[in-house]
Amino acid sequence: MSDVSGIEKITDRAGTGAPDFTNGFNINGSDSGISGFAHTESASEPSSPSNGDAWLDTDNNVYKVYIDGEWKDWLGTSPSTSNPWSGDRGVFAGGDESNGITDRIQYIDITTPGNSTDFGDLTQSTRYGAGASSTARGLHIGGYPSSSPTNVIAYVTISTPGDAVDFGNLAAAAYYNTACSDGTRAFSFGGYNNNTGTVMNNIQQIVIATTGNATDVGDISIPSYYGAACSDATRAVTAVGRTREAATSGNFTYVNNMEYITTASAGNSTDFGDTTLARGQFAACSDSTRGLFAAGYGTFTNNRTDTIDYITIQTTGNATDFGDLSQNNIRLSSCANATRGIFGGGYTTTGSTGRVNTIEYVTIQTPGNATDFGDLAAVNYGLAAFSGNAS
Repeated sequence: MSDVSGIEKITDRAGTGAPDFTNGFNINGSDSGISGFAHTESASEPSSPSNGDAWLDTDNNVYKVYIDGEWKDWLGTSPSTSNPWSGDRGVFAGGDESNGITDRIQYIDITTPGNSTDFGDLTQSTRYGAGASSTARGLHIGGYPSSSPTNVIAYVTISTPGDAVDFGNLAAAAYYNTACSDGTRAFSFGGYNNNTGTVMNNIQQIVIATTGNATDVGDISIPSYYGAACSDATRAVTAVGRTREAATSGNFTYVNNMEYITTASAGNSTDFGDTTLARGQFAACSDSTRGLFAAGYGTFTNNRTDTIDYITIQTTGNATDFGDLSQNNIRLSSCANATRGIFGGGYTTTGSTGRVNTIEYVTIQTPGNATDFGDLAAVNYGLAAFSGNAS
């Protein structure tokens, strides 16, 4: 580089005086005309960005630059291999153990079969709640602490074992609701309130990165509970489960309806297709393209099934048989990472001895029967599950 010499005067573009280097080197005078770029560190993308703005996506630990209308990963960064709604750490929360309803939270490494490890405690002992997550934060939504439903939403930081913290409230207390997430927004579908006898059809949205109350964003077509839900980056699918035949009727029916919403715009759900069985009390999980529904209760032999079926989330239509769990099961829970689906706990027979601590897994893109993974800390049914990054 050659020396610069002989400069006697520096002026701004207008020639009215000394320039003002607004990005770090200031000399009295008017603006130099050099444009500054915004830098944001947050879990959600900045609003109204300009070309050159930078964003550290703290949810996925990825540095991005805004170029020609989109955020692009900066050279040298490696985005998480998980989906925005999952990760390699699976978490199970609450449930009904042999000594009663529990506040226990426990976790597994989804990549390595083995038994669960203690994580911490929920804000209250409860069962029949729903779980959803981003890669960083897991939510426990609603539930049934004793004789009445709760509207409590609690959360944990998935990478940091510890007790859950209050997040906010559902618009209406419910249990047997079902939930899933696109990584930014979690959705709770339907549910039941035994105090009022109400079977719900509302869809409630929760912004995962921001503590606060859920917002009602639409309805599913059938008031229902005991269902299961899964999602990809843009679409959430709920398998309805159990519905009441009429608002004033005590008669309940298991159905095989599936409905979906577009997560960015929400609103009322649209018909997706049918699961292979009319059932309730089952579980669901997903990778980036495929959703699984497993086990359940219905009007078939012994009222319990070991069936796993699957859908392609972006393609409406009926579910296809995937394989089987190791045993007929109900009231189990499920989570996943980018490749593996996990099913834990449940109730395999009638009577007080029916609870199990079994954990099983499948490879989501490879149809087949489930394989033993390990054990939960205790026999347990009615627990909620979600997953996220371990660090």
